[in-house]
Amino acid sequence: MFDVIVLGLGGMGSAAAYHLAARGQRVLGLDRYTAAHDRGSSHGGSRIIRQAYHEHPQYVPLVQRAYELWEKLERDSGVSLLDQTGGLMIGPPGSPVVEGTIRSATEHRLPHDILTATELQRRYPAFRPRPNDTAVFETRAGFLRPERAVKTHLHLAASSGADLHFEEAVIGWSASPGGGVRVTTSLATYEAGTLVIAPGAWAPDVLNDLQIPFDVRRQVMCWFQPVGATEAFLPDQFPVYIYDVDGHDVF
Repeated sequence: MFDVIVLGLGGMGSAAAYHLAARGQRVLGLDRYTAAHDRGSSHGGSRIIRQAYHEHPQYVPLVQRAYELWEKLERDSGVSLLDQTGGLMIGPPGSPVVEGTIRSATEHRLPHDILTATELQRRYPAFRPRPNDTAVFETRAGFLRPERAVKTHLHLAASSGADLHFEEAVIGWSASPGGGVRVTTSLATYEAGTLVIAPGAWAPDVLNDLQIPFDVRRQVMCWFQPVGATEAFLPDQFPVYIYDVDGHDVF
C-alpha cells in the first residue's frame, strides 16, 4: 500500500514524485516508457522560461515560485538546469506579445527594458526586426534543459525512497471500496491513498471515464547543431525570444 501513486513520470510527474517522496510520502511512480523518453511533452534540448507572461499577469506568481524551486533543485542536485540569458518579446506595438508582457512586468515590478527596432538591433545584431517592431527585454528569462530536469527529479525521487517503475503501462484505475485508489498496469495492481495523474498526451486514454474533452495536438520542435560563426548566438550574446509574426508567436 502506497500513500501516493504518480501516473506519468515526465516533466510534471517526475517533479511530483520527488516533492512527495521528499516529504516522507510512500510514492510509486509509473511510466509506460523509459525514463526521460522522447515521446512526452518535456522532450528536447531546451524550453523557454520567463516571468513576464504575456498571456496574463496571474501566471507571474506561479512562475516566480517555479524559479525558486528550480534554483533549489540545482542546489540540491549540483546539476545546472536553468540558463538565464534574458528574453525578448518582439512584435508590433499593441500586439498581445508586447502589450501583455509589459502589463505583467509592470504589475509585478519585474526588471525589463522597452526597445525600439533600432535599439534592439544595436544591442543584439543577430536580430533583424521590422522597422515598426517593439521589443520588451526581460532580465530573468532564459531556458531550461527539460530532459536533464526530468532525470534529476527522478534521481532525487528515488534517493528519497520513491519506487519508480518504467515500461509499465497503466490499463485502468478506480476508487477502492475502502477508500483510496486502485491502479492496474500491464504487470500488476497497486493501491494507494491518492493518485496523481500526469500522463501528458495519453490523458484521453487514462481519463476516458471522466469524459473530459481533451484535444491533444502534436507540437514539432527542432534543434540544430550549427557549424561555425556561432559567436552572435551564444547564450551570453543572444537572448531567448518570442516574436509576434502576423499574429502568430514564433519562438
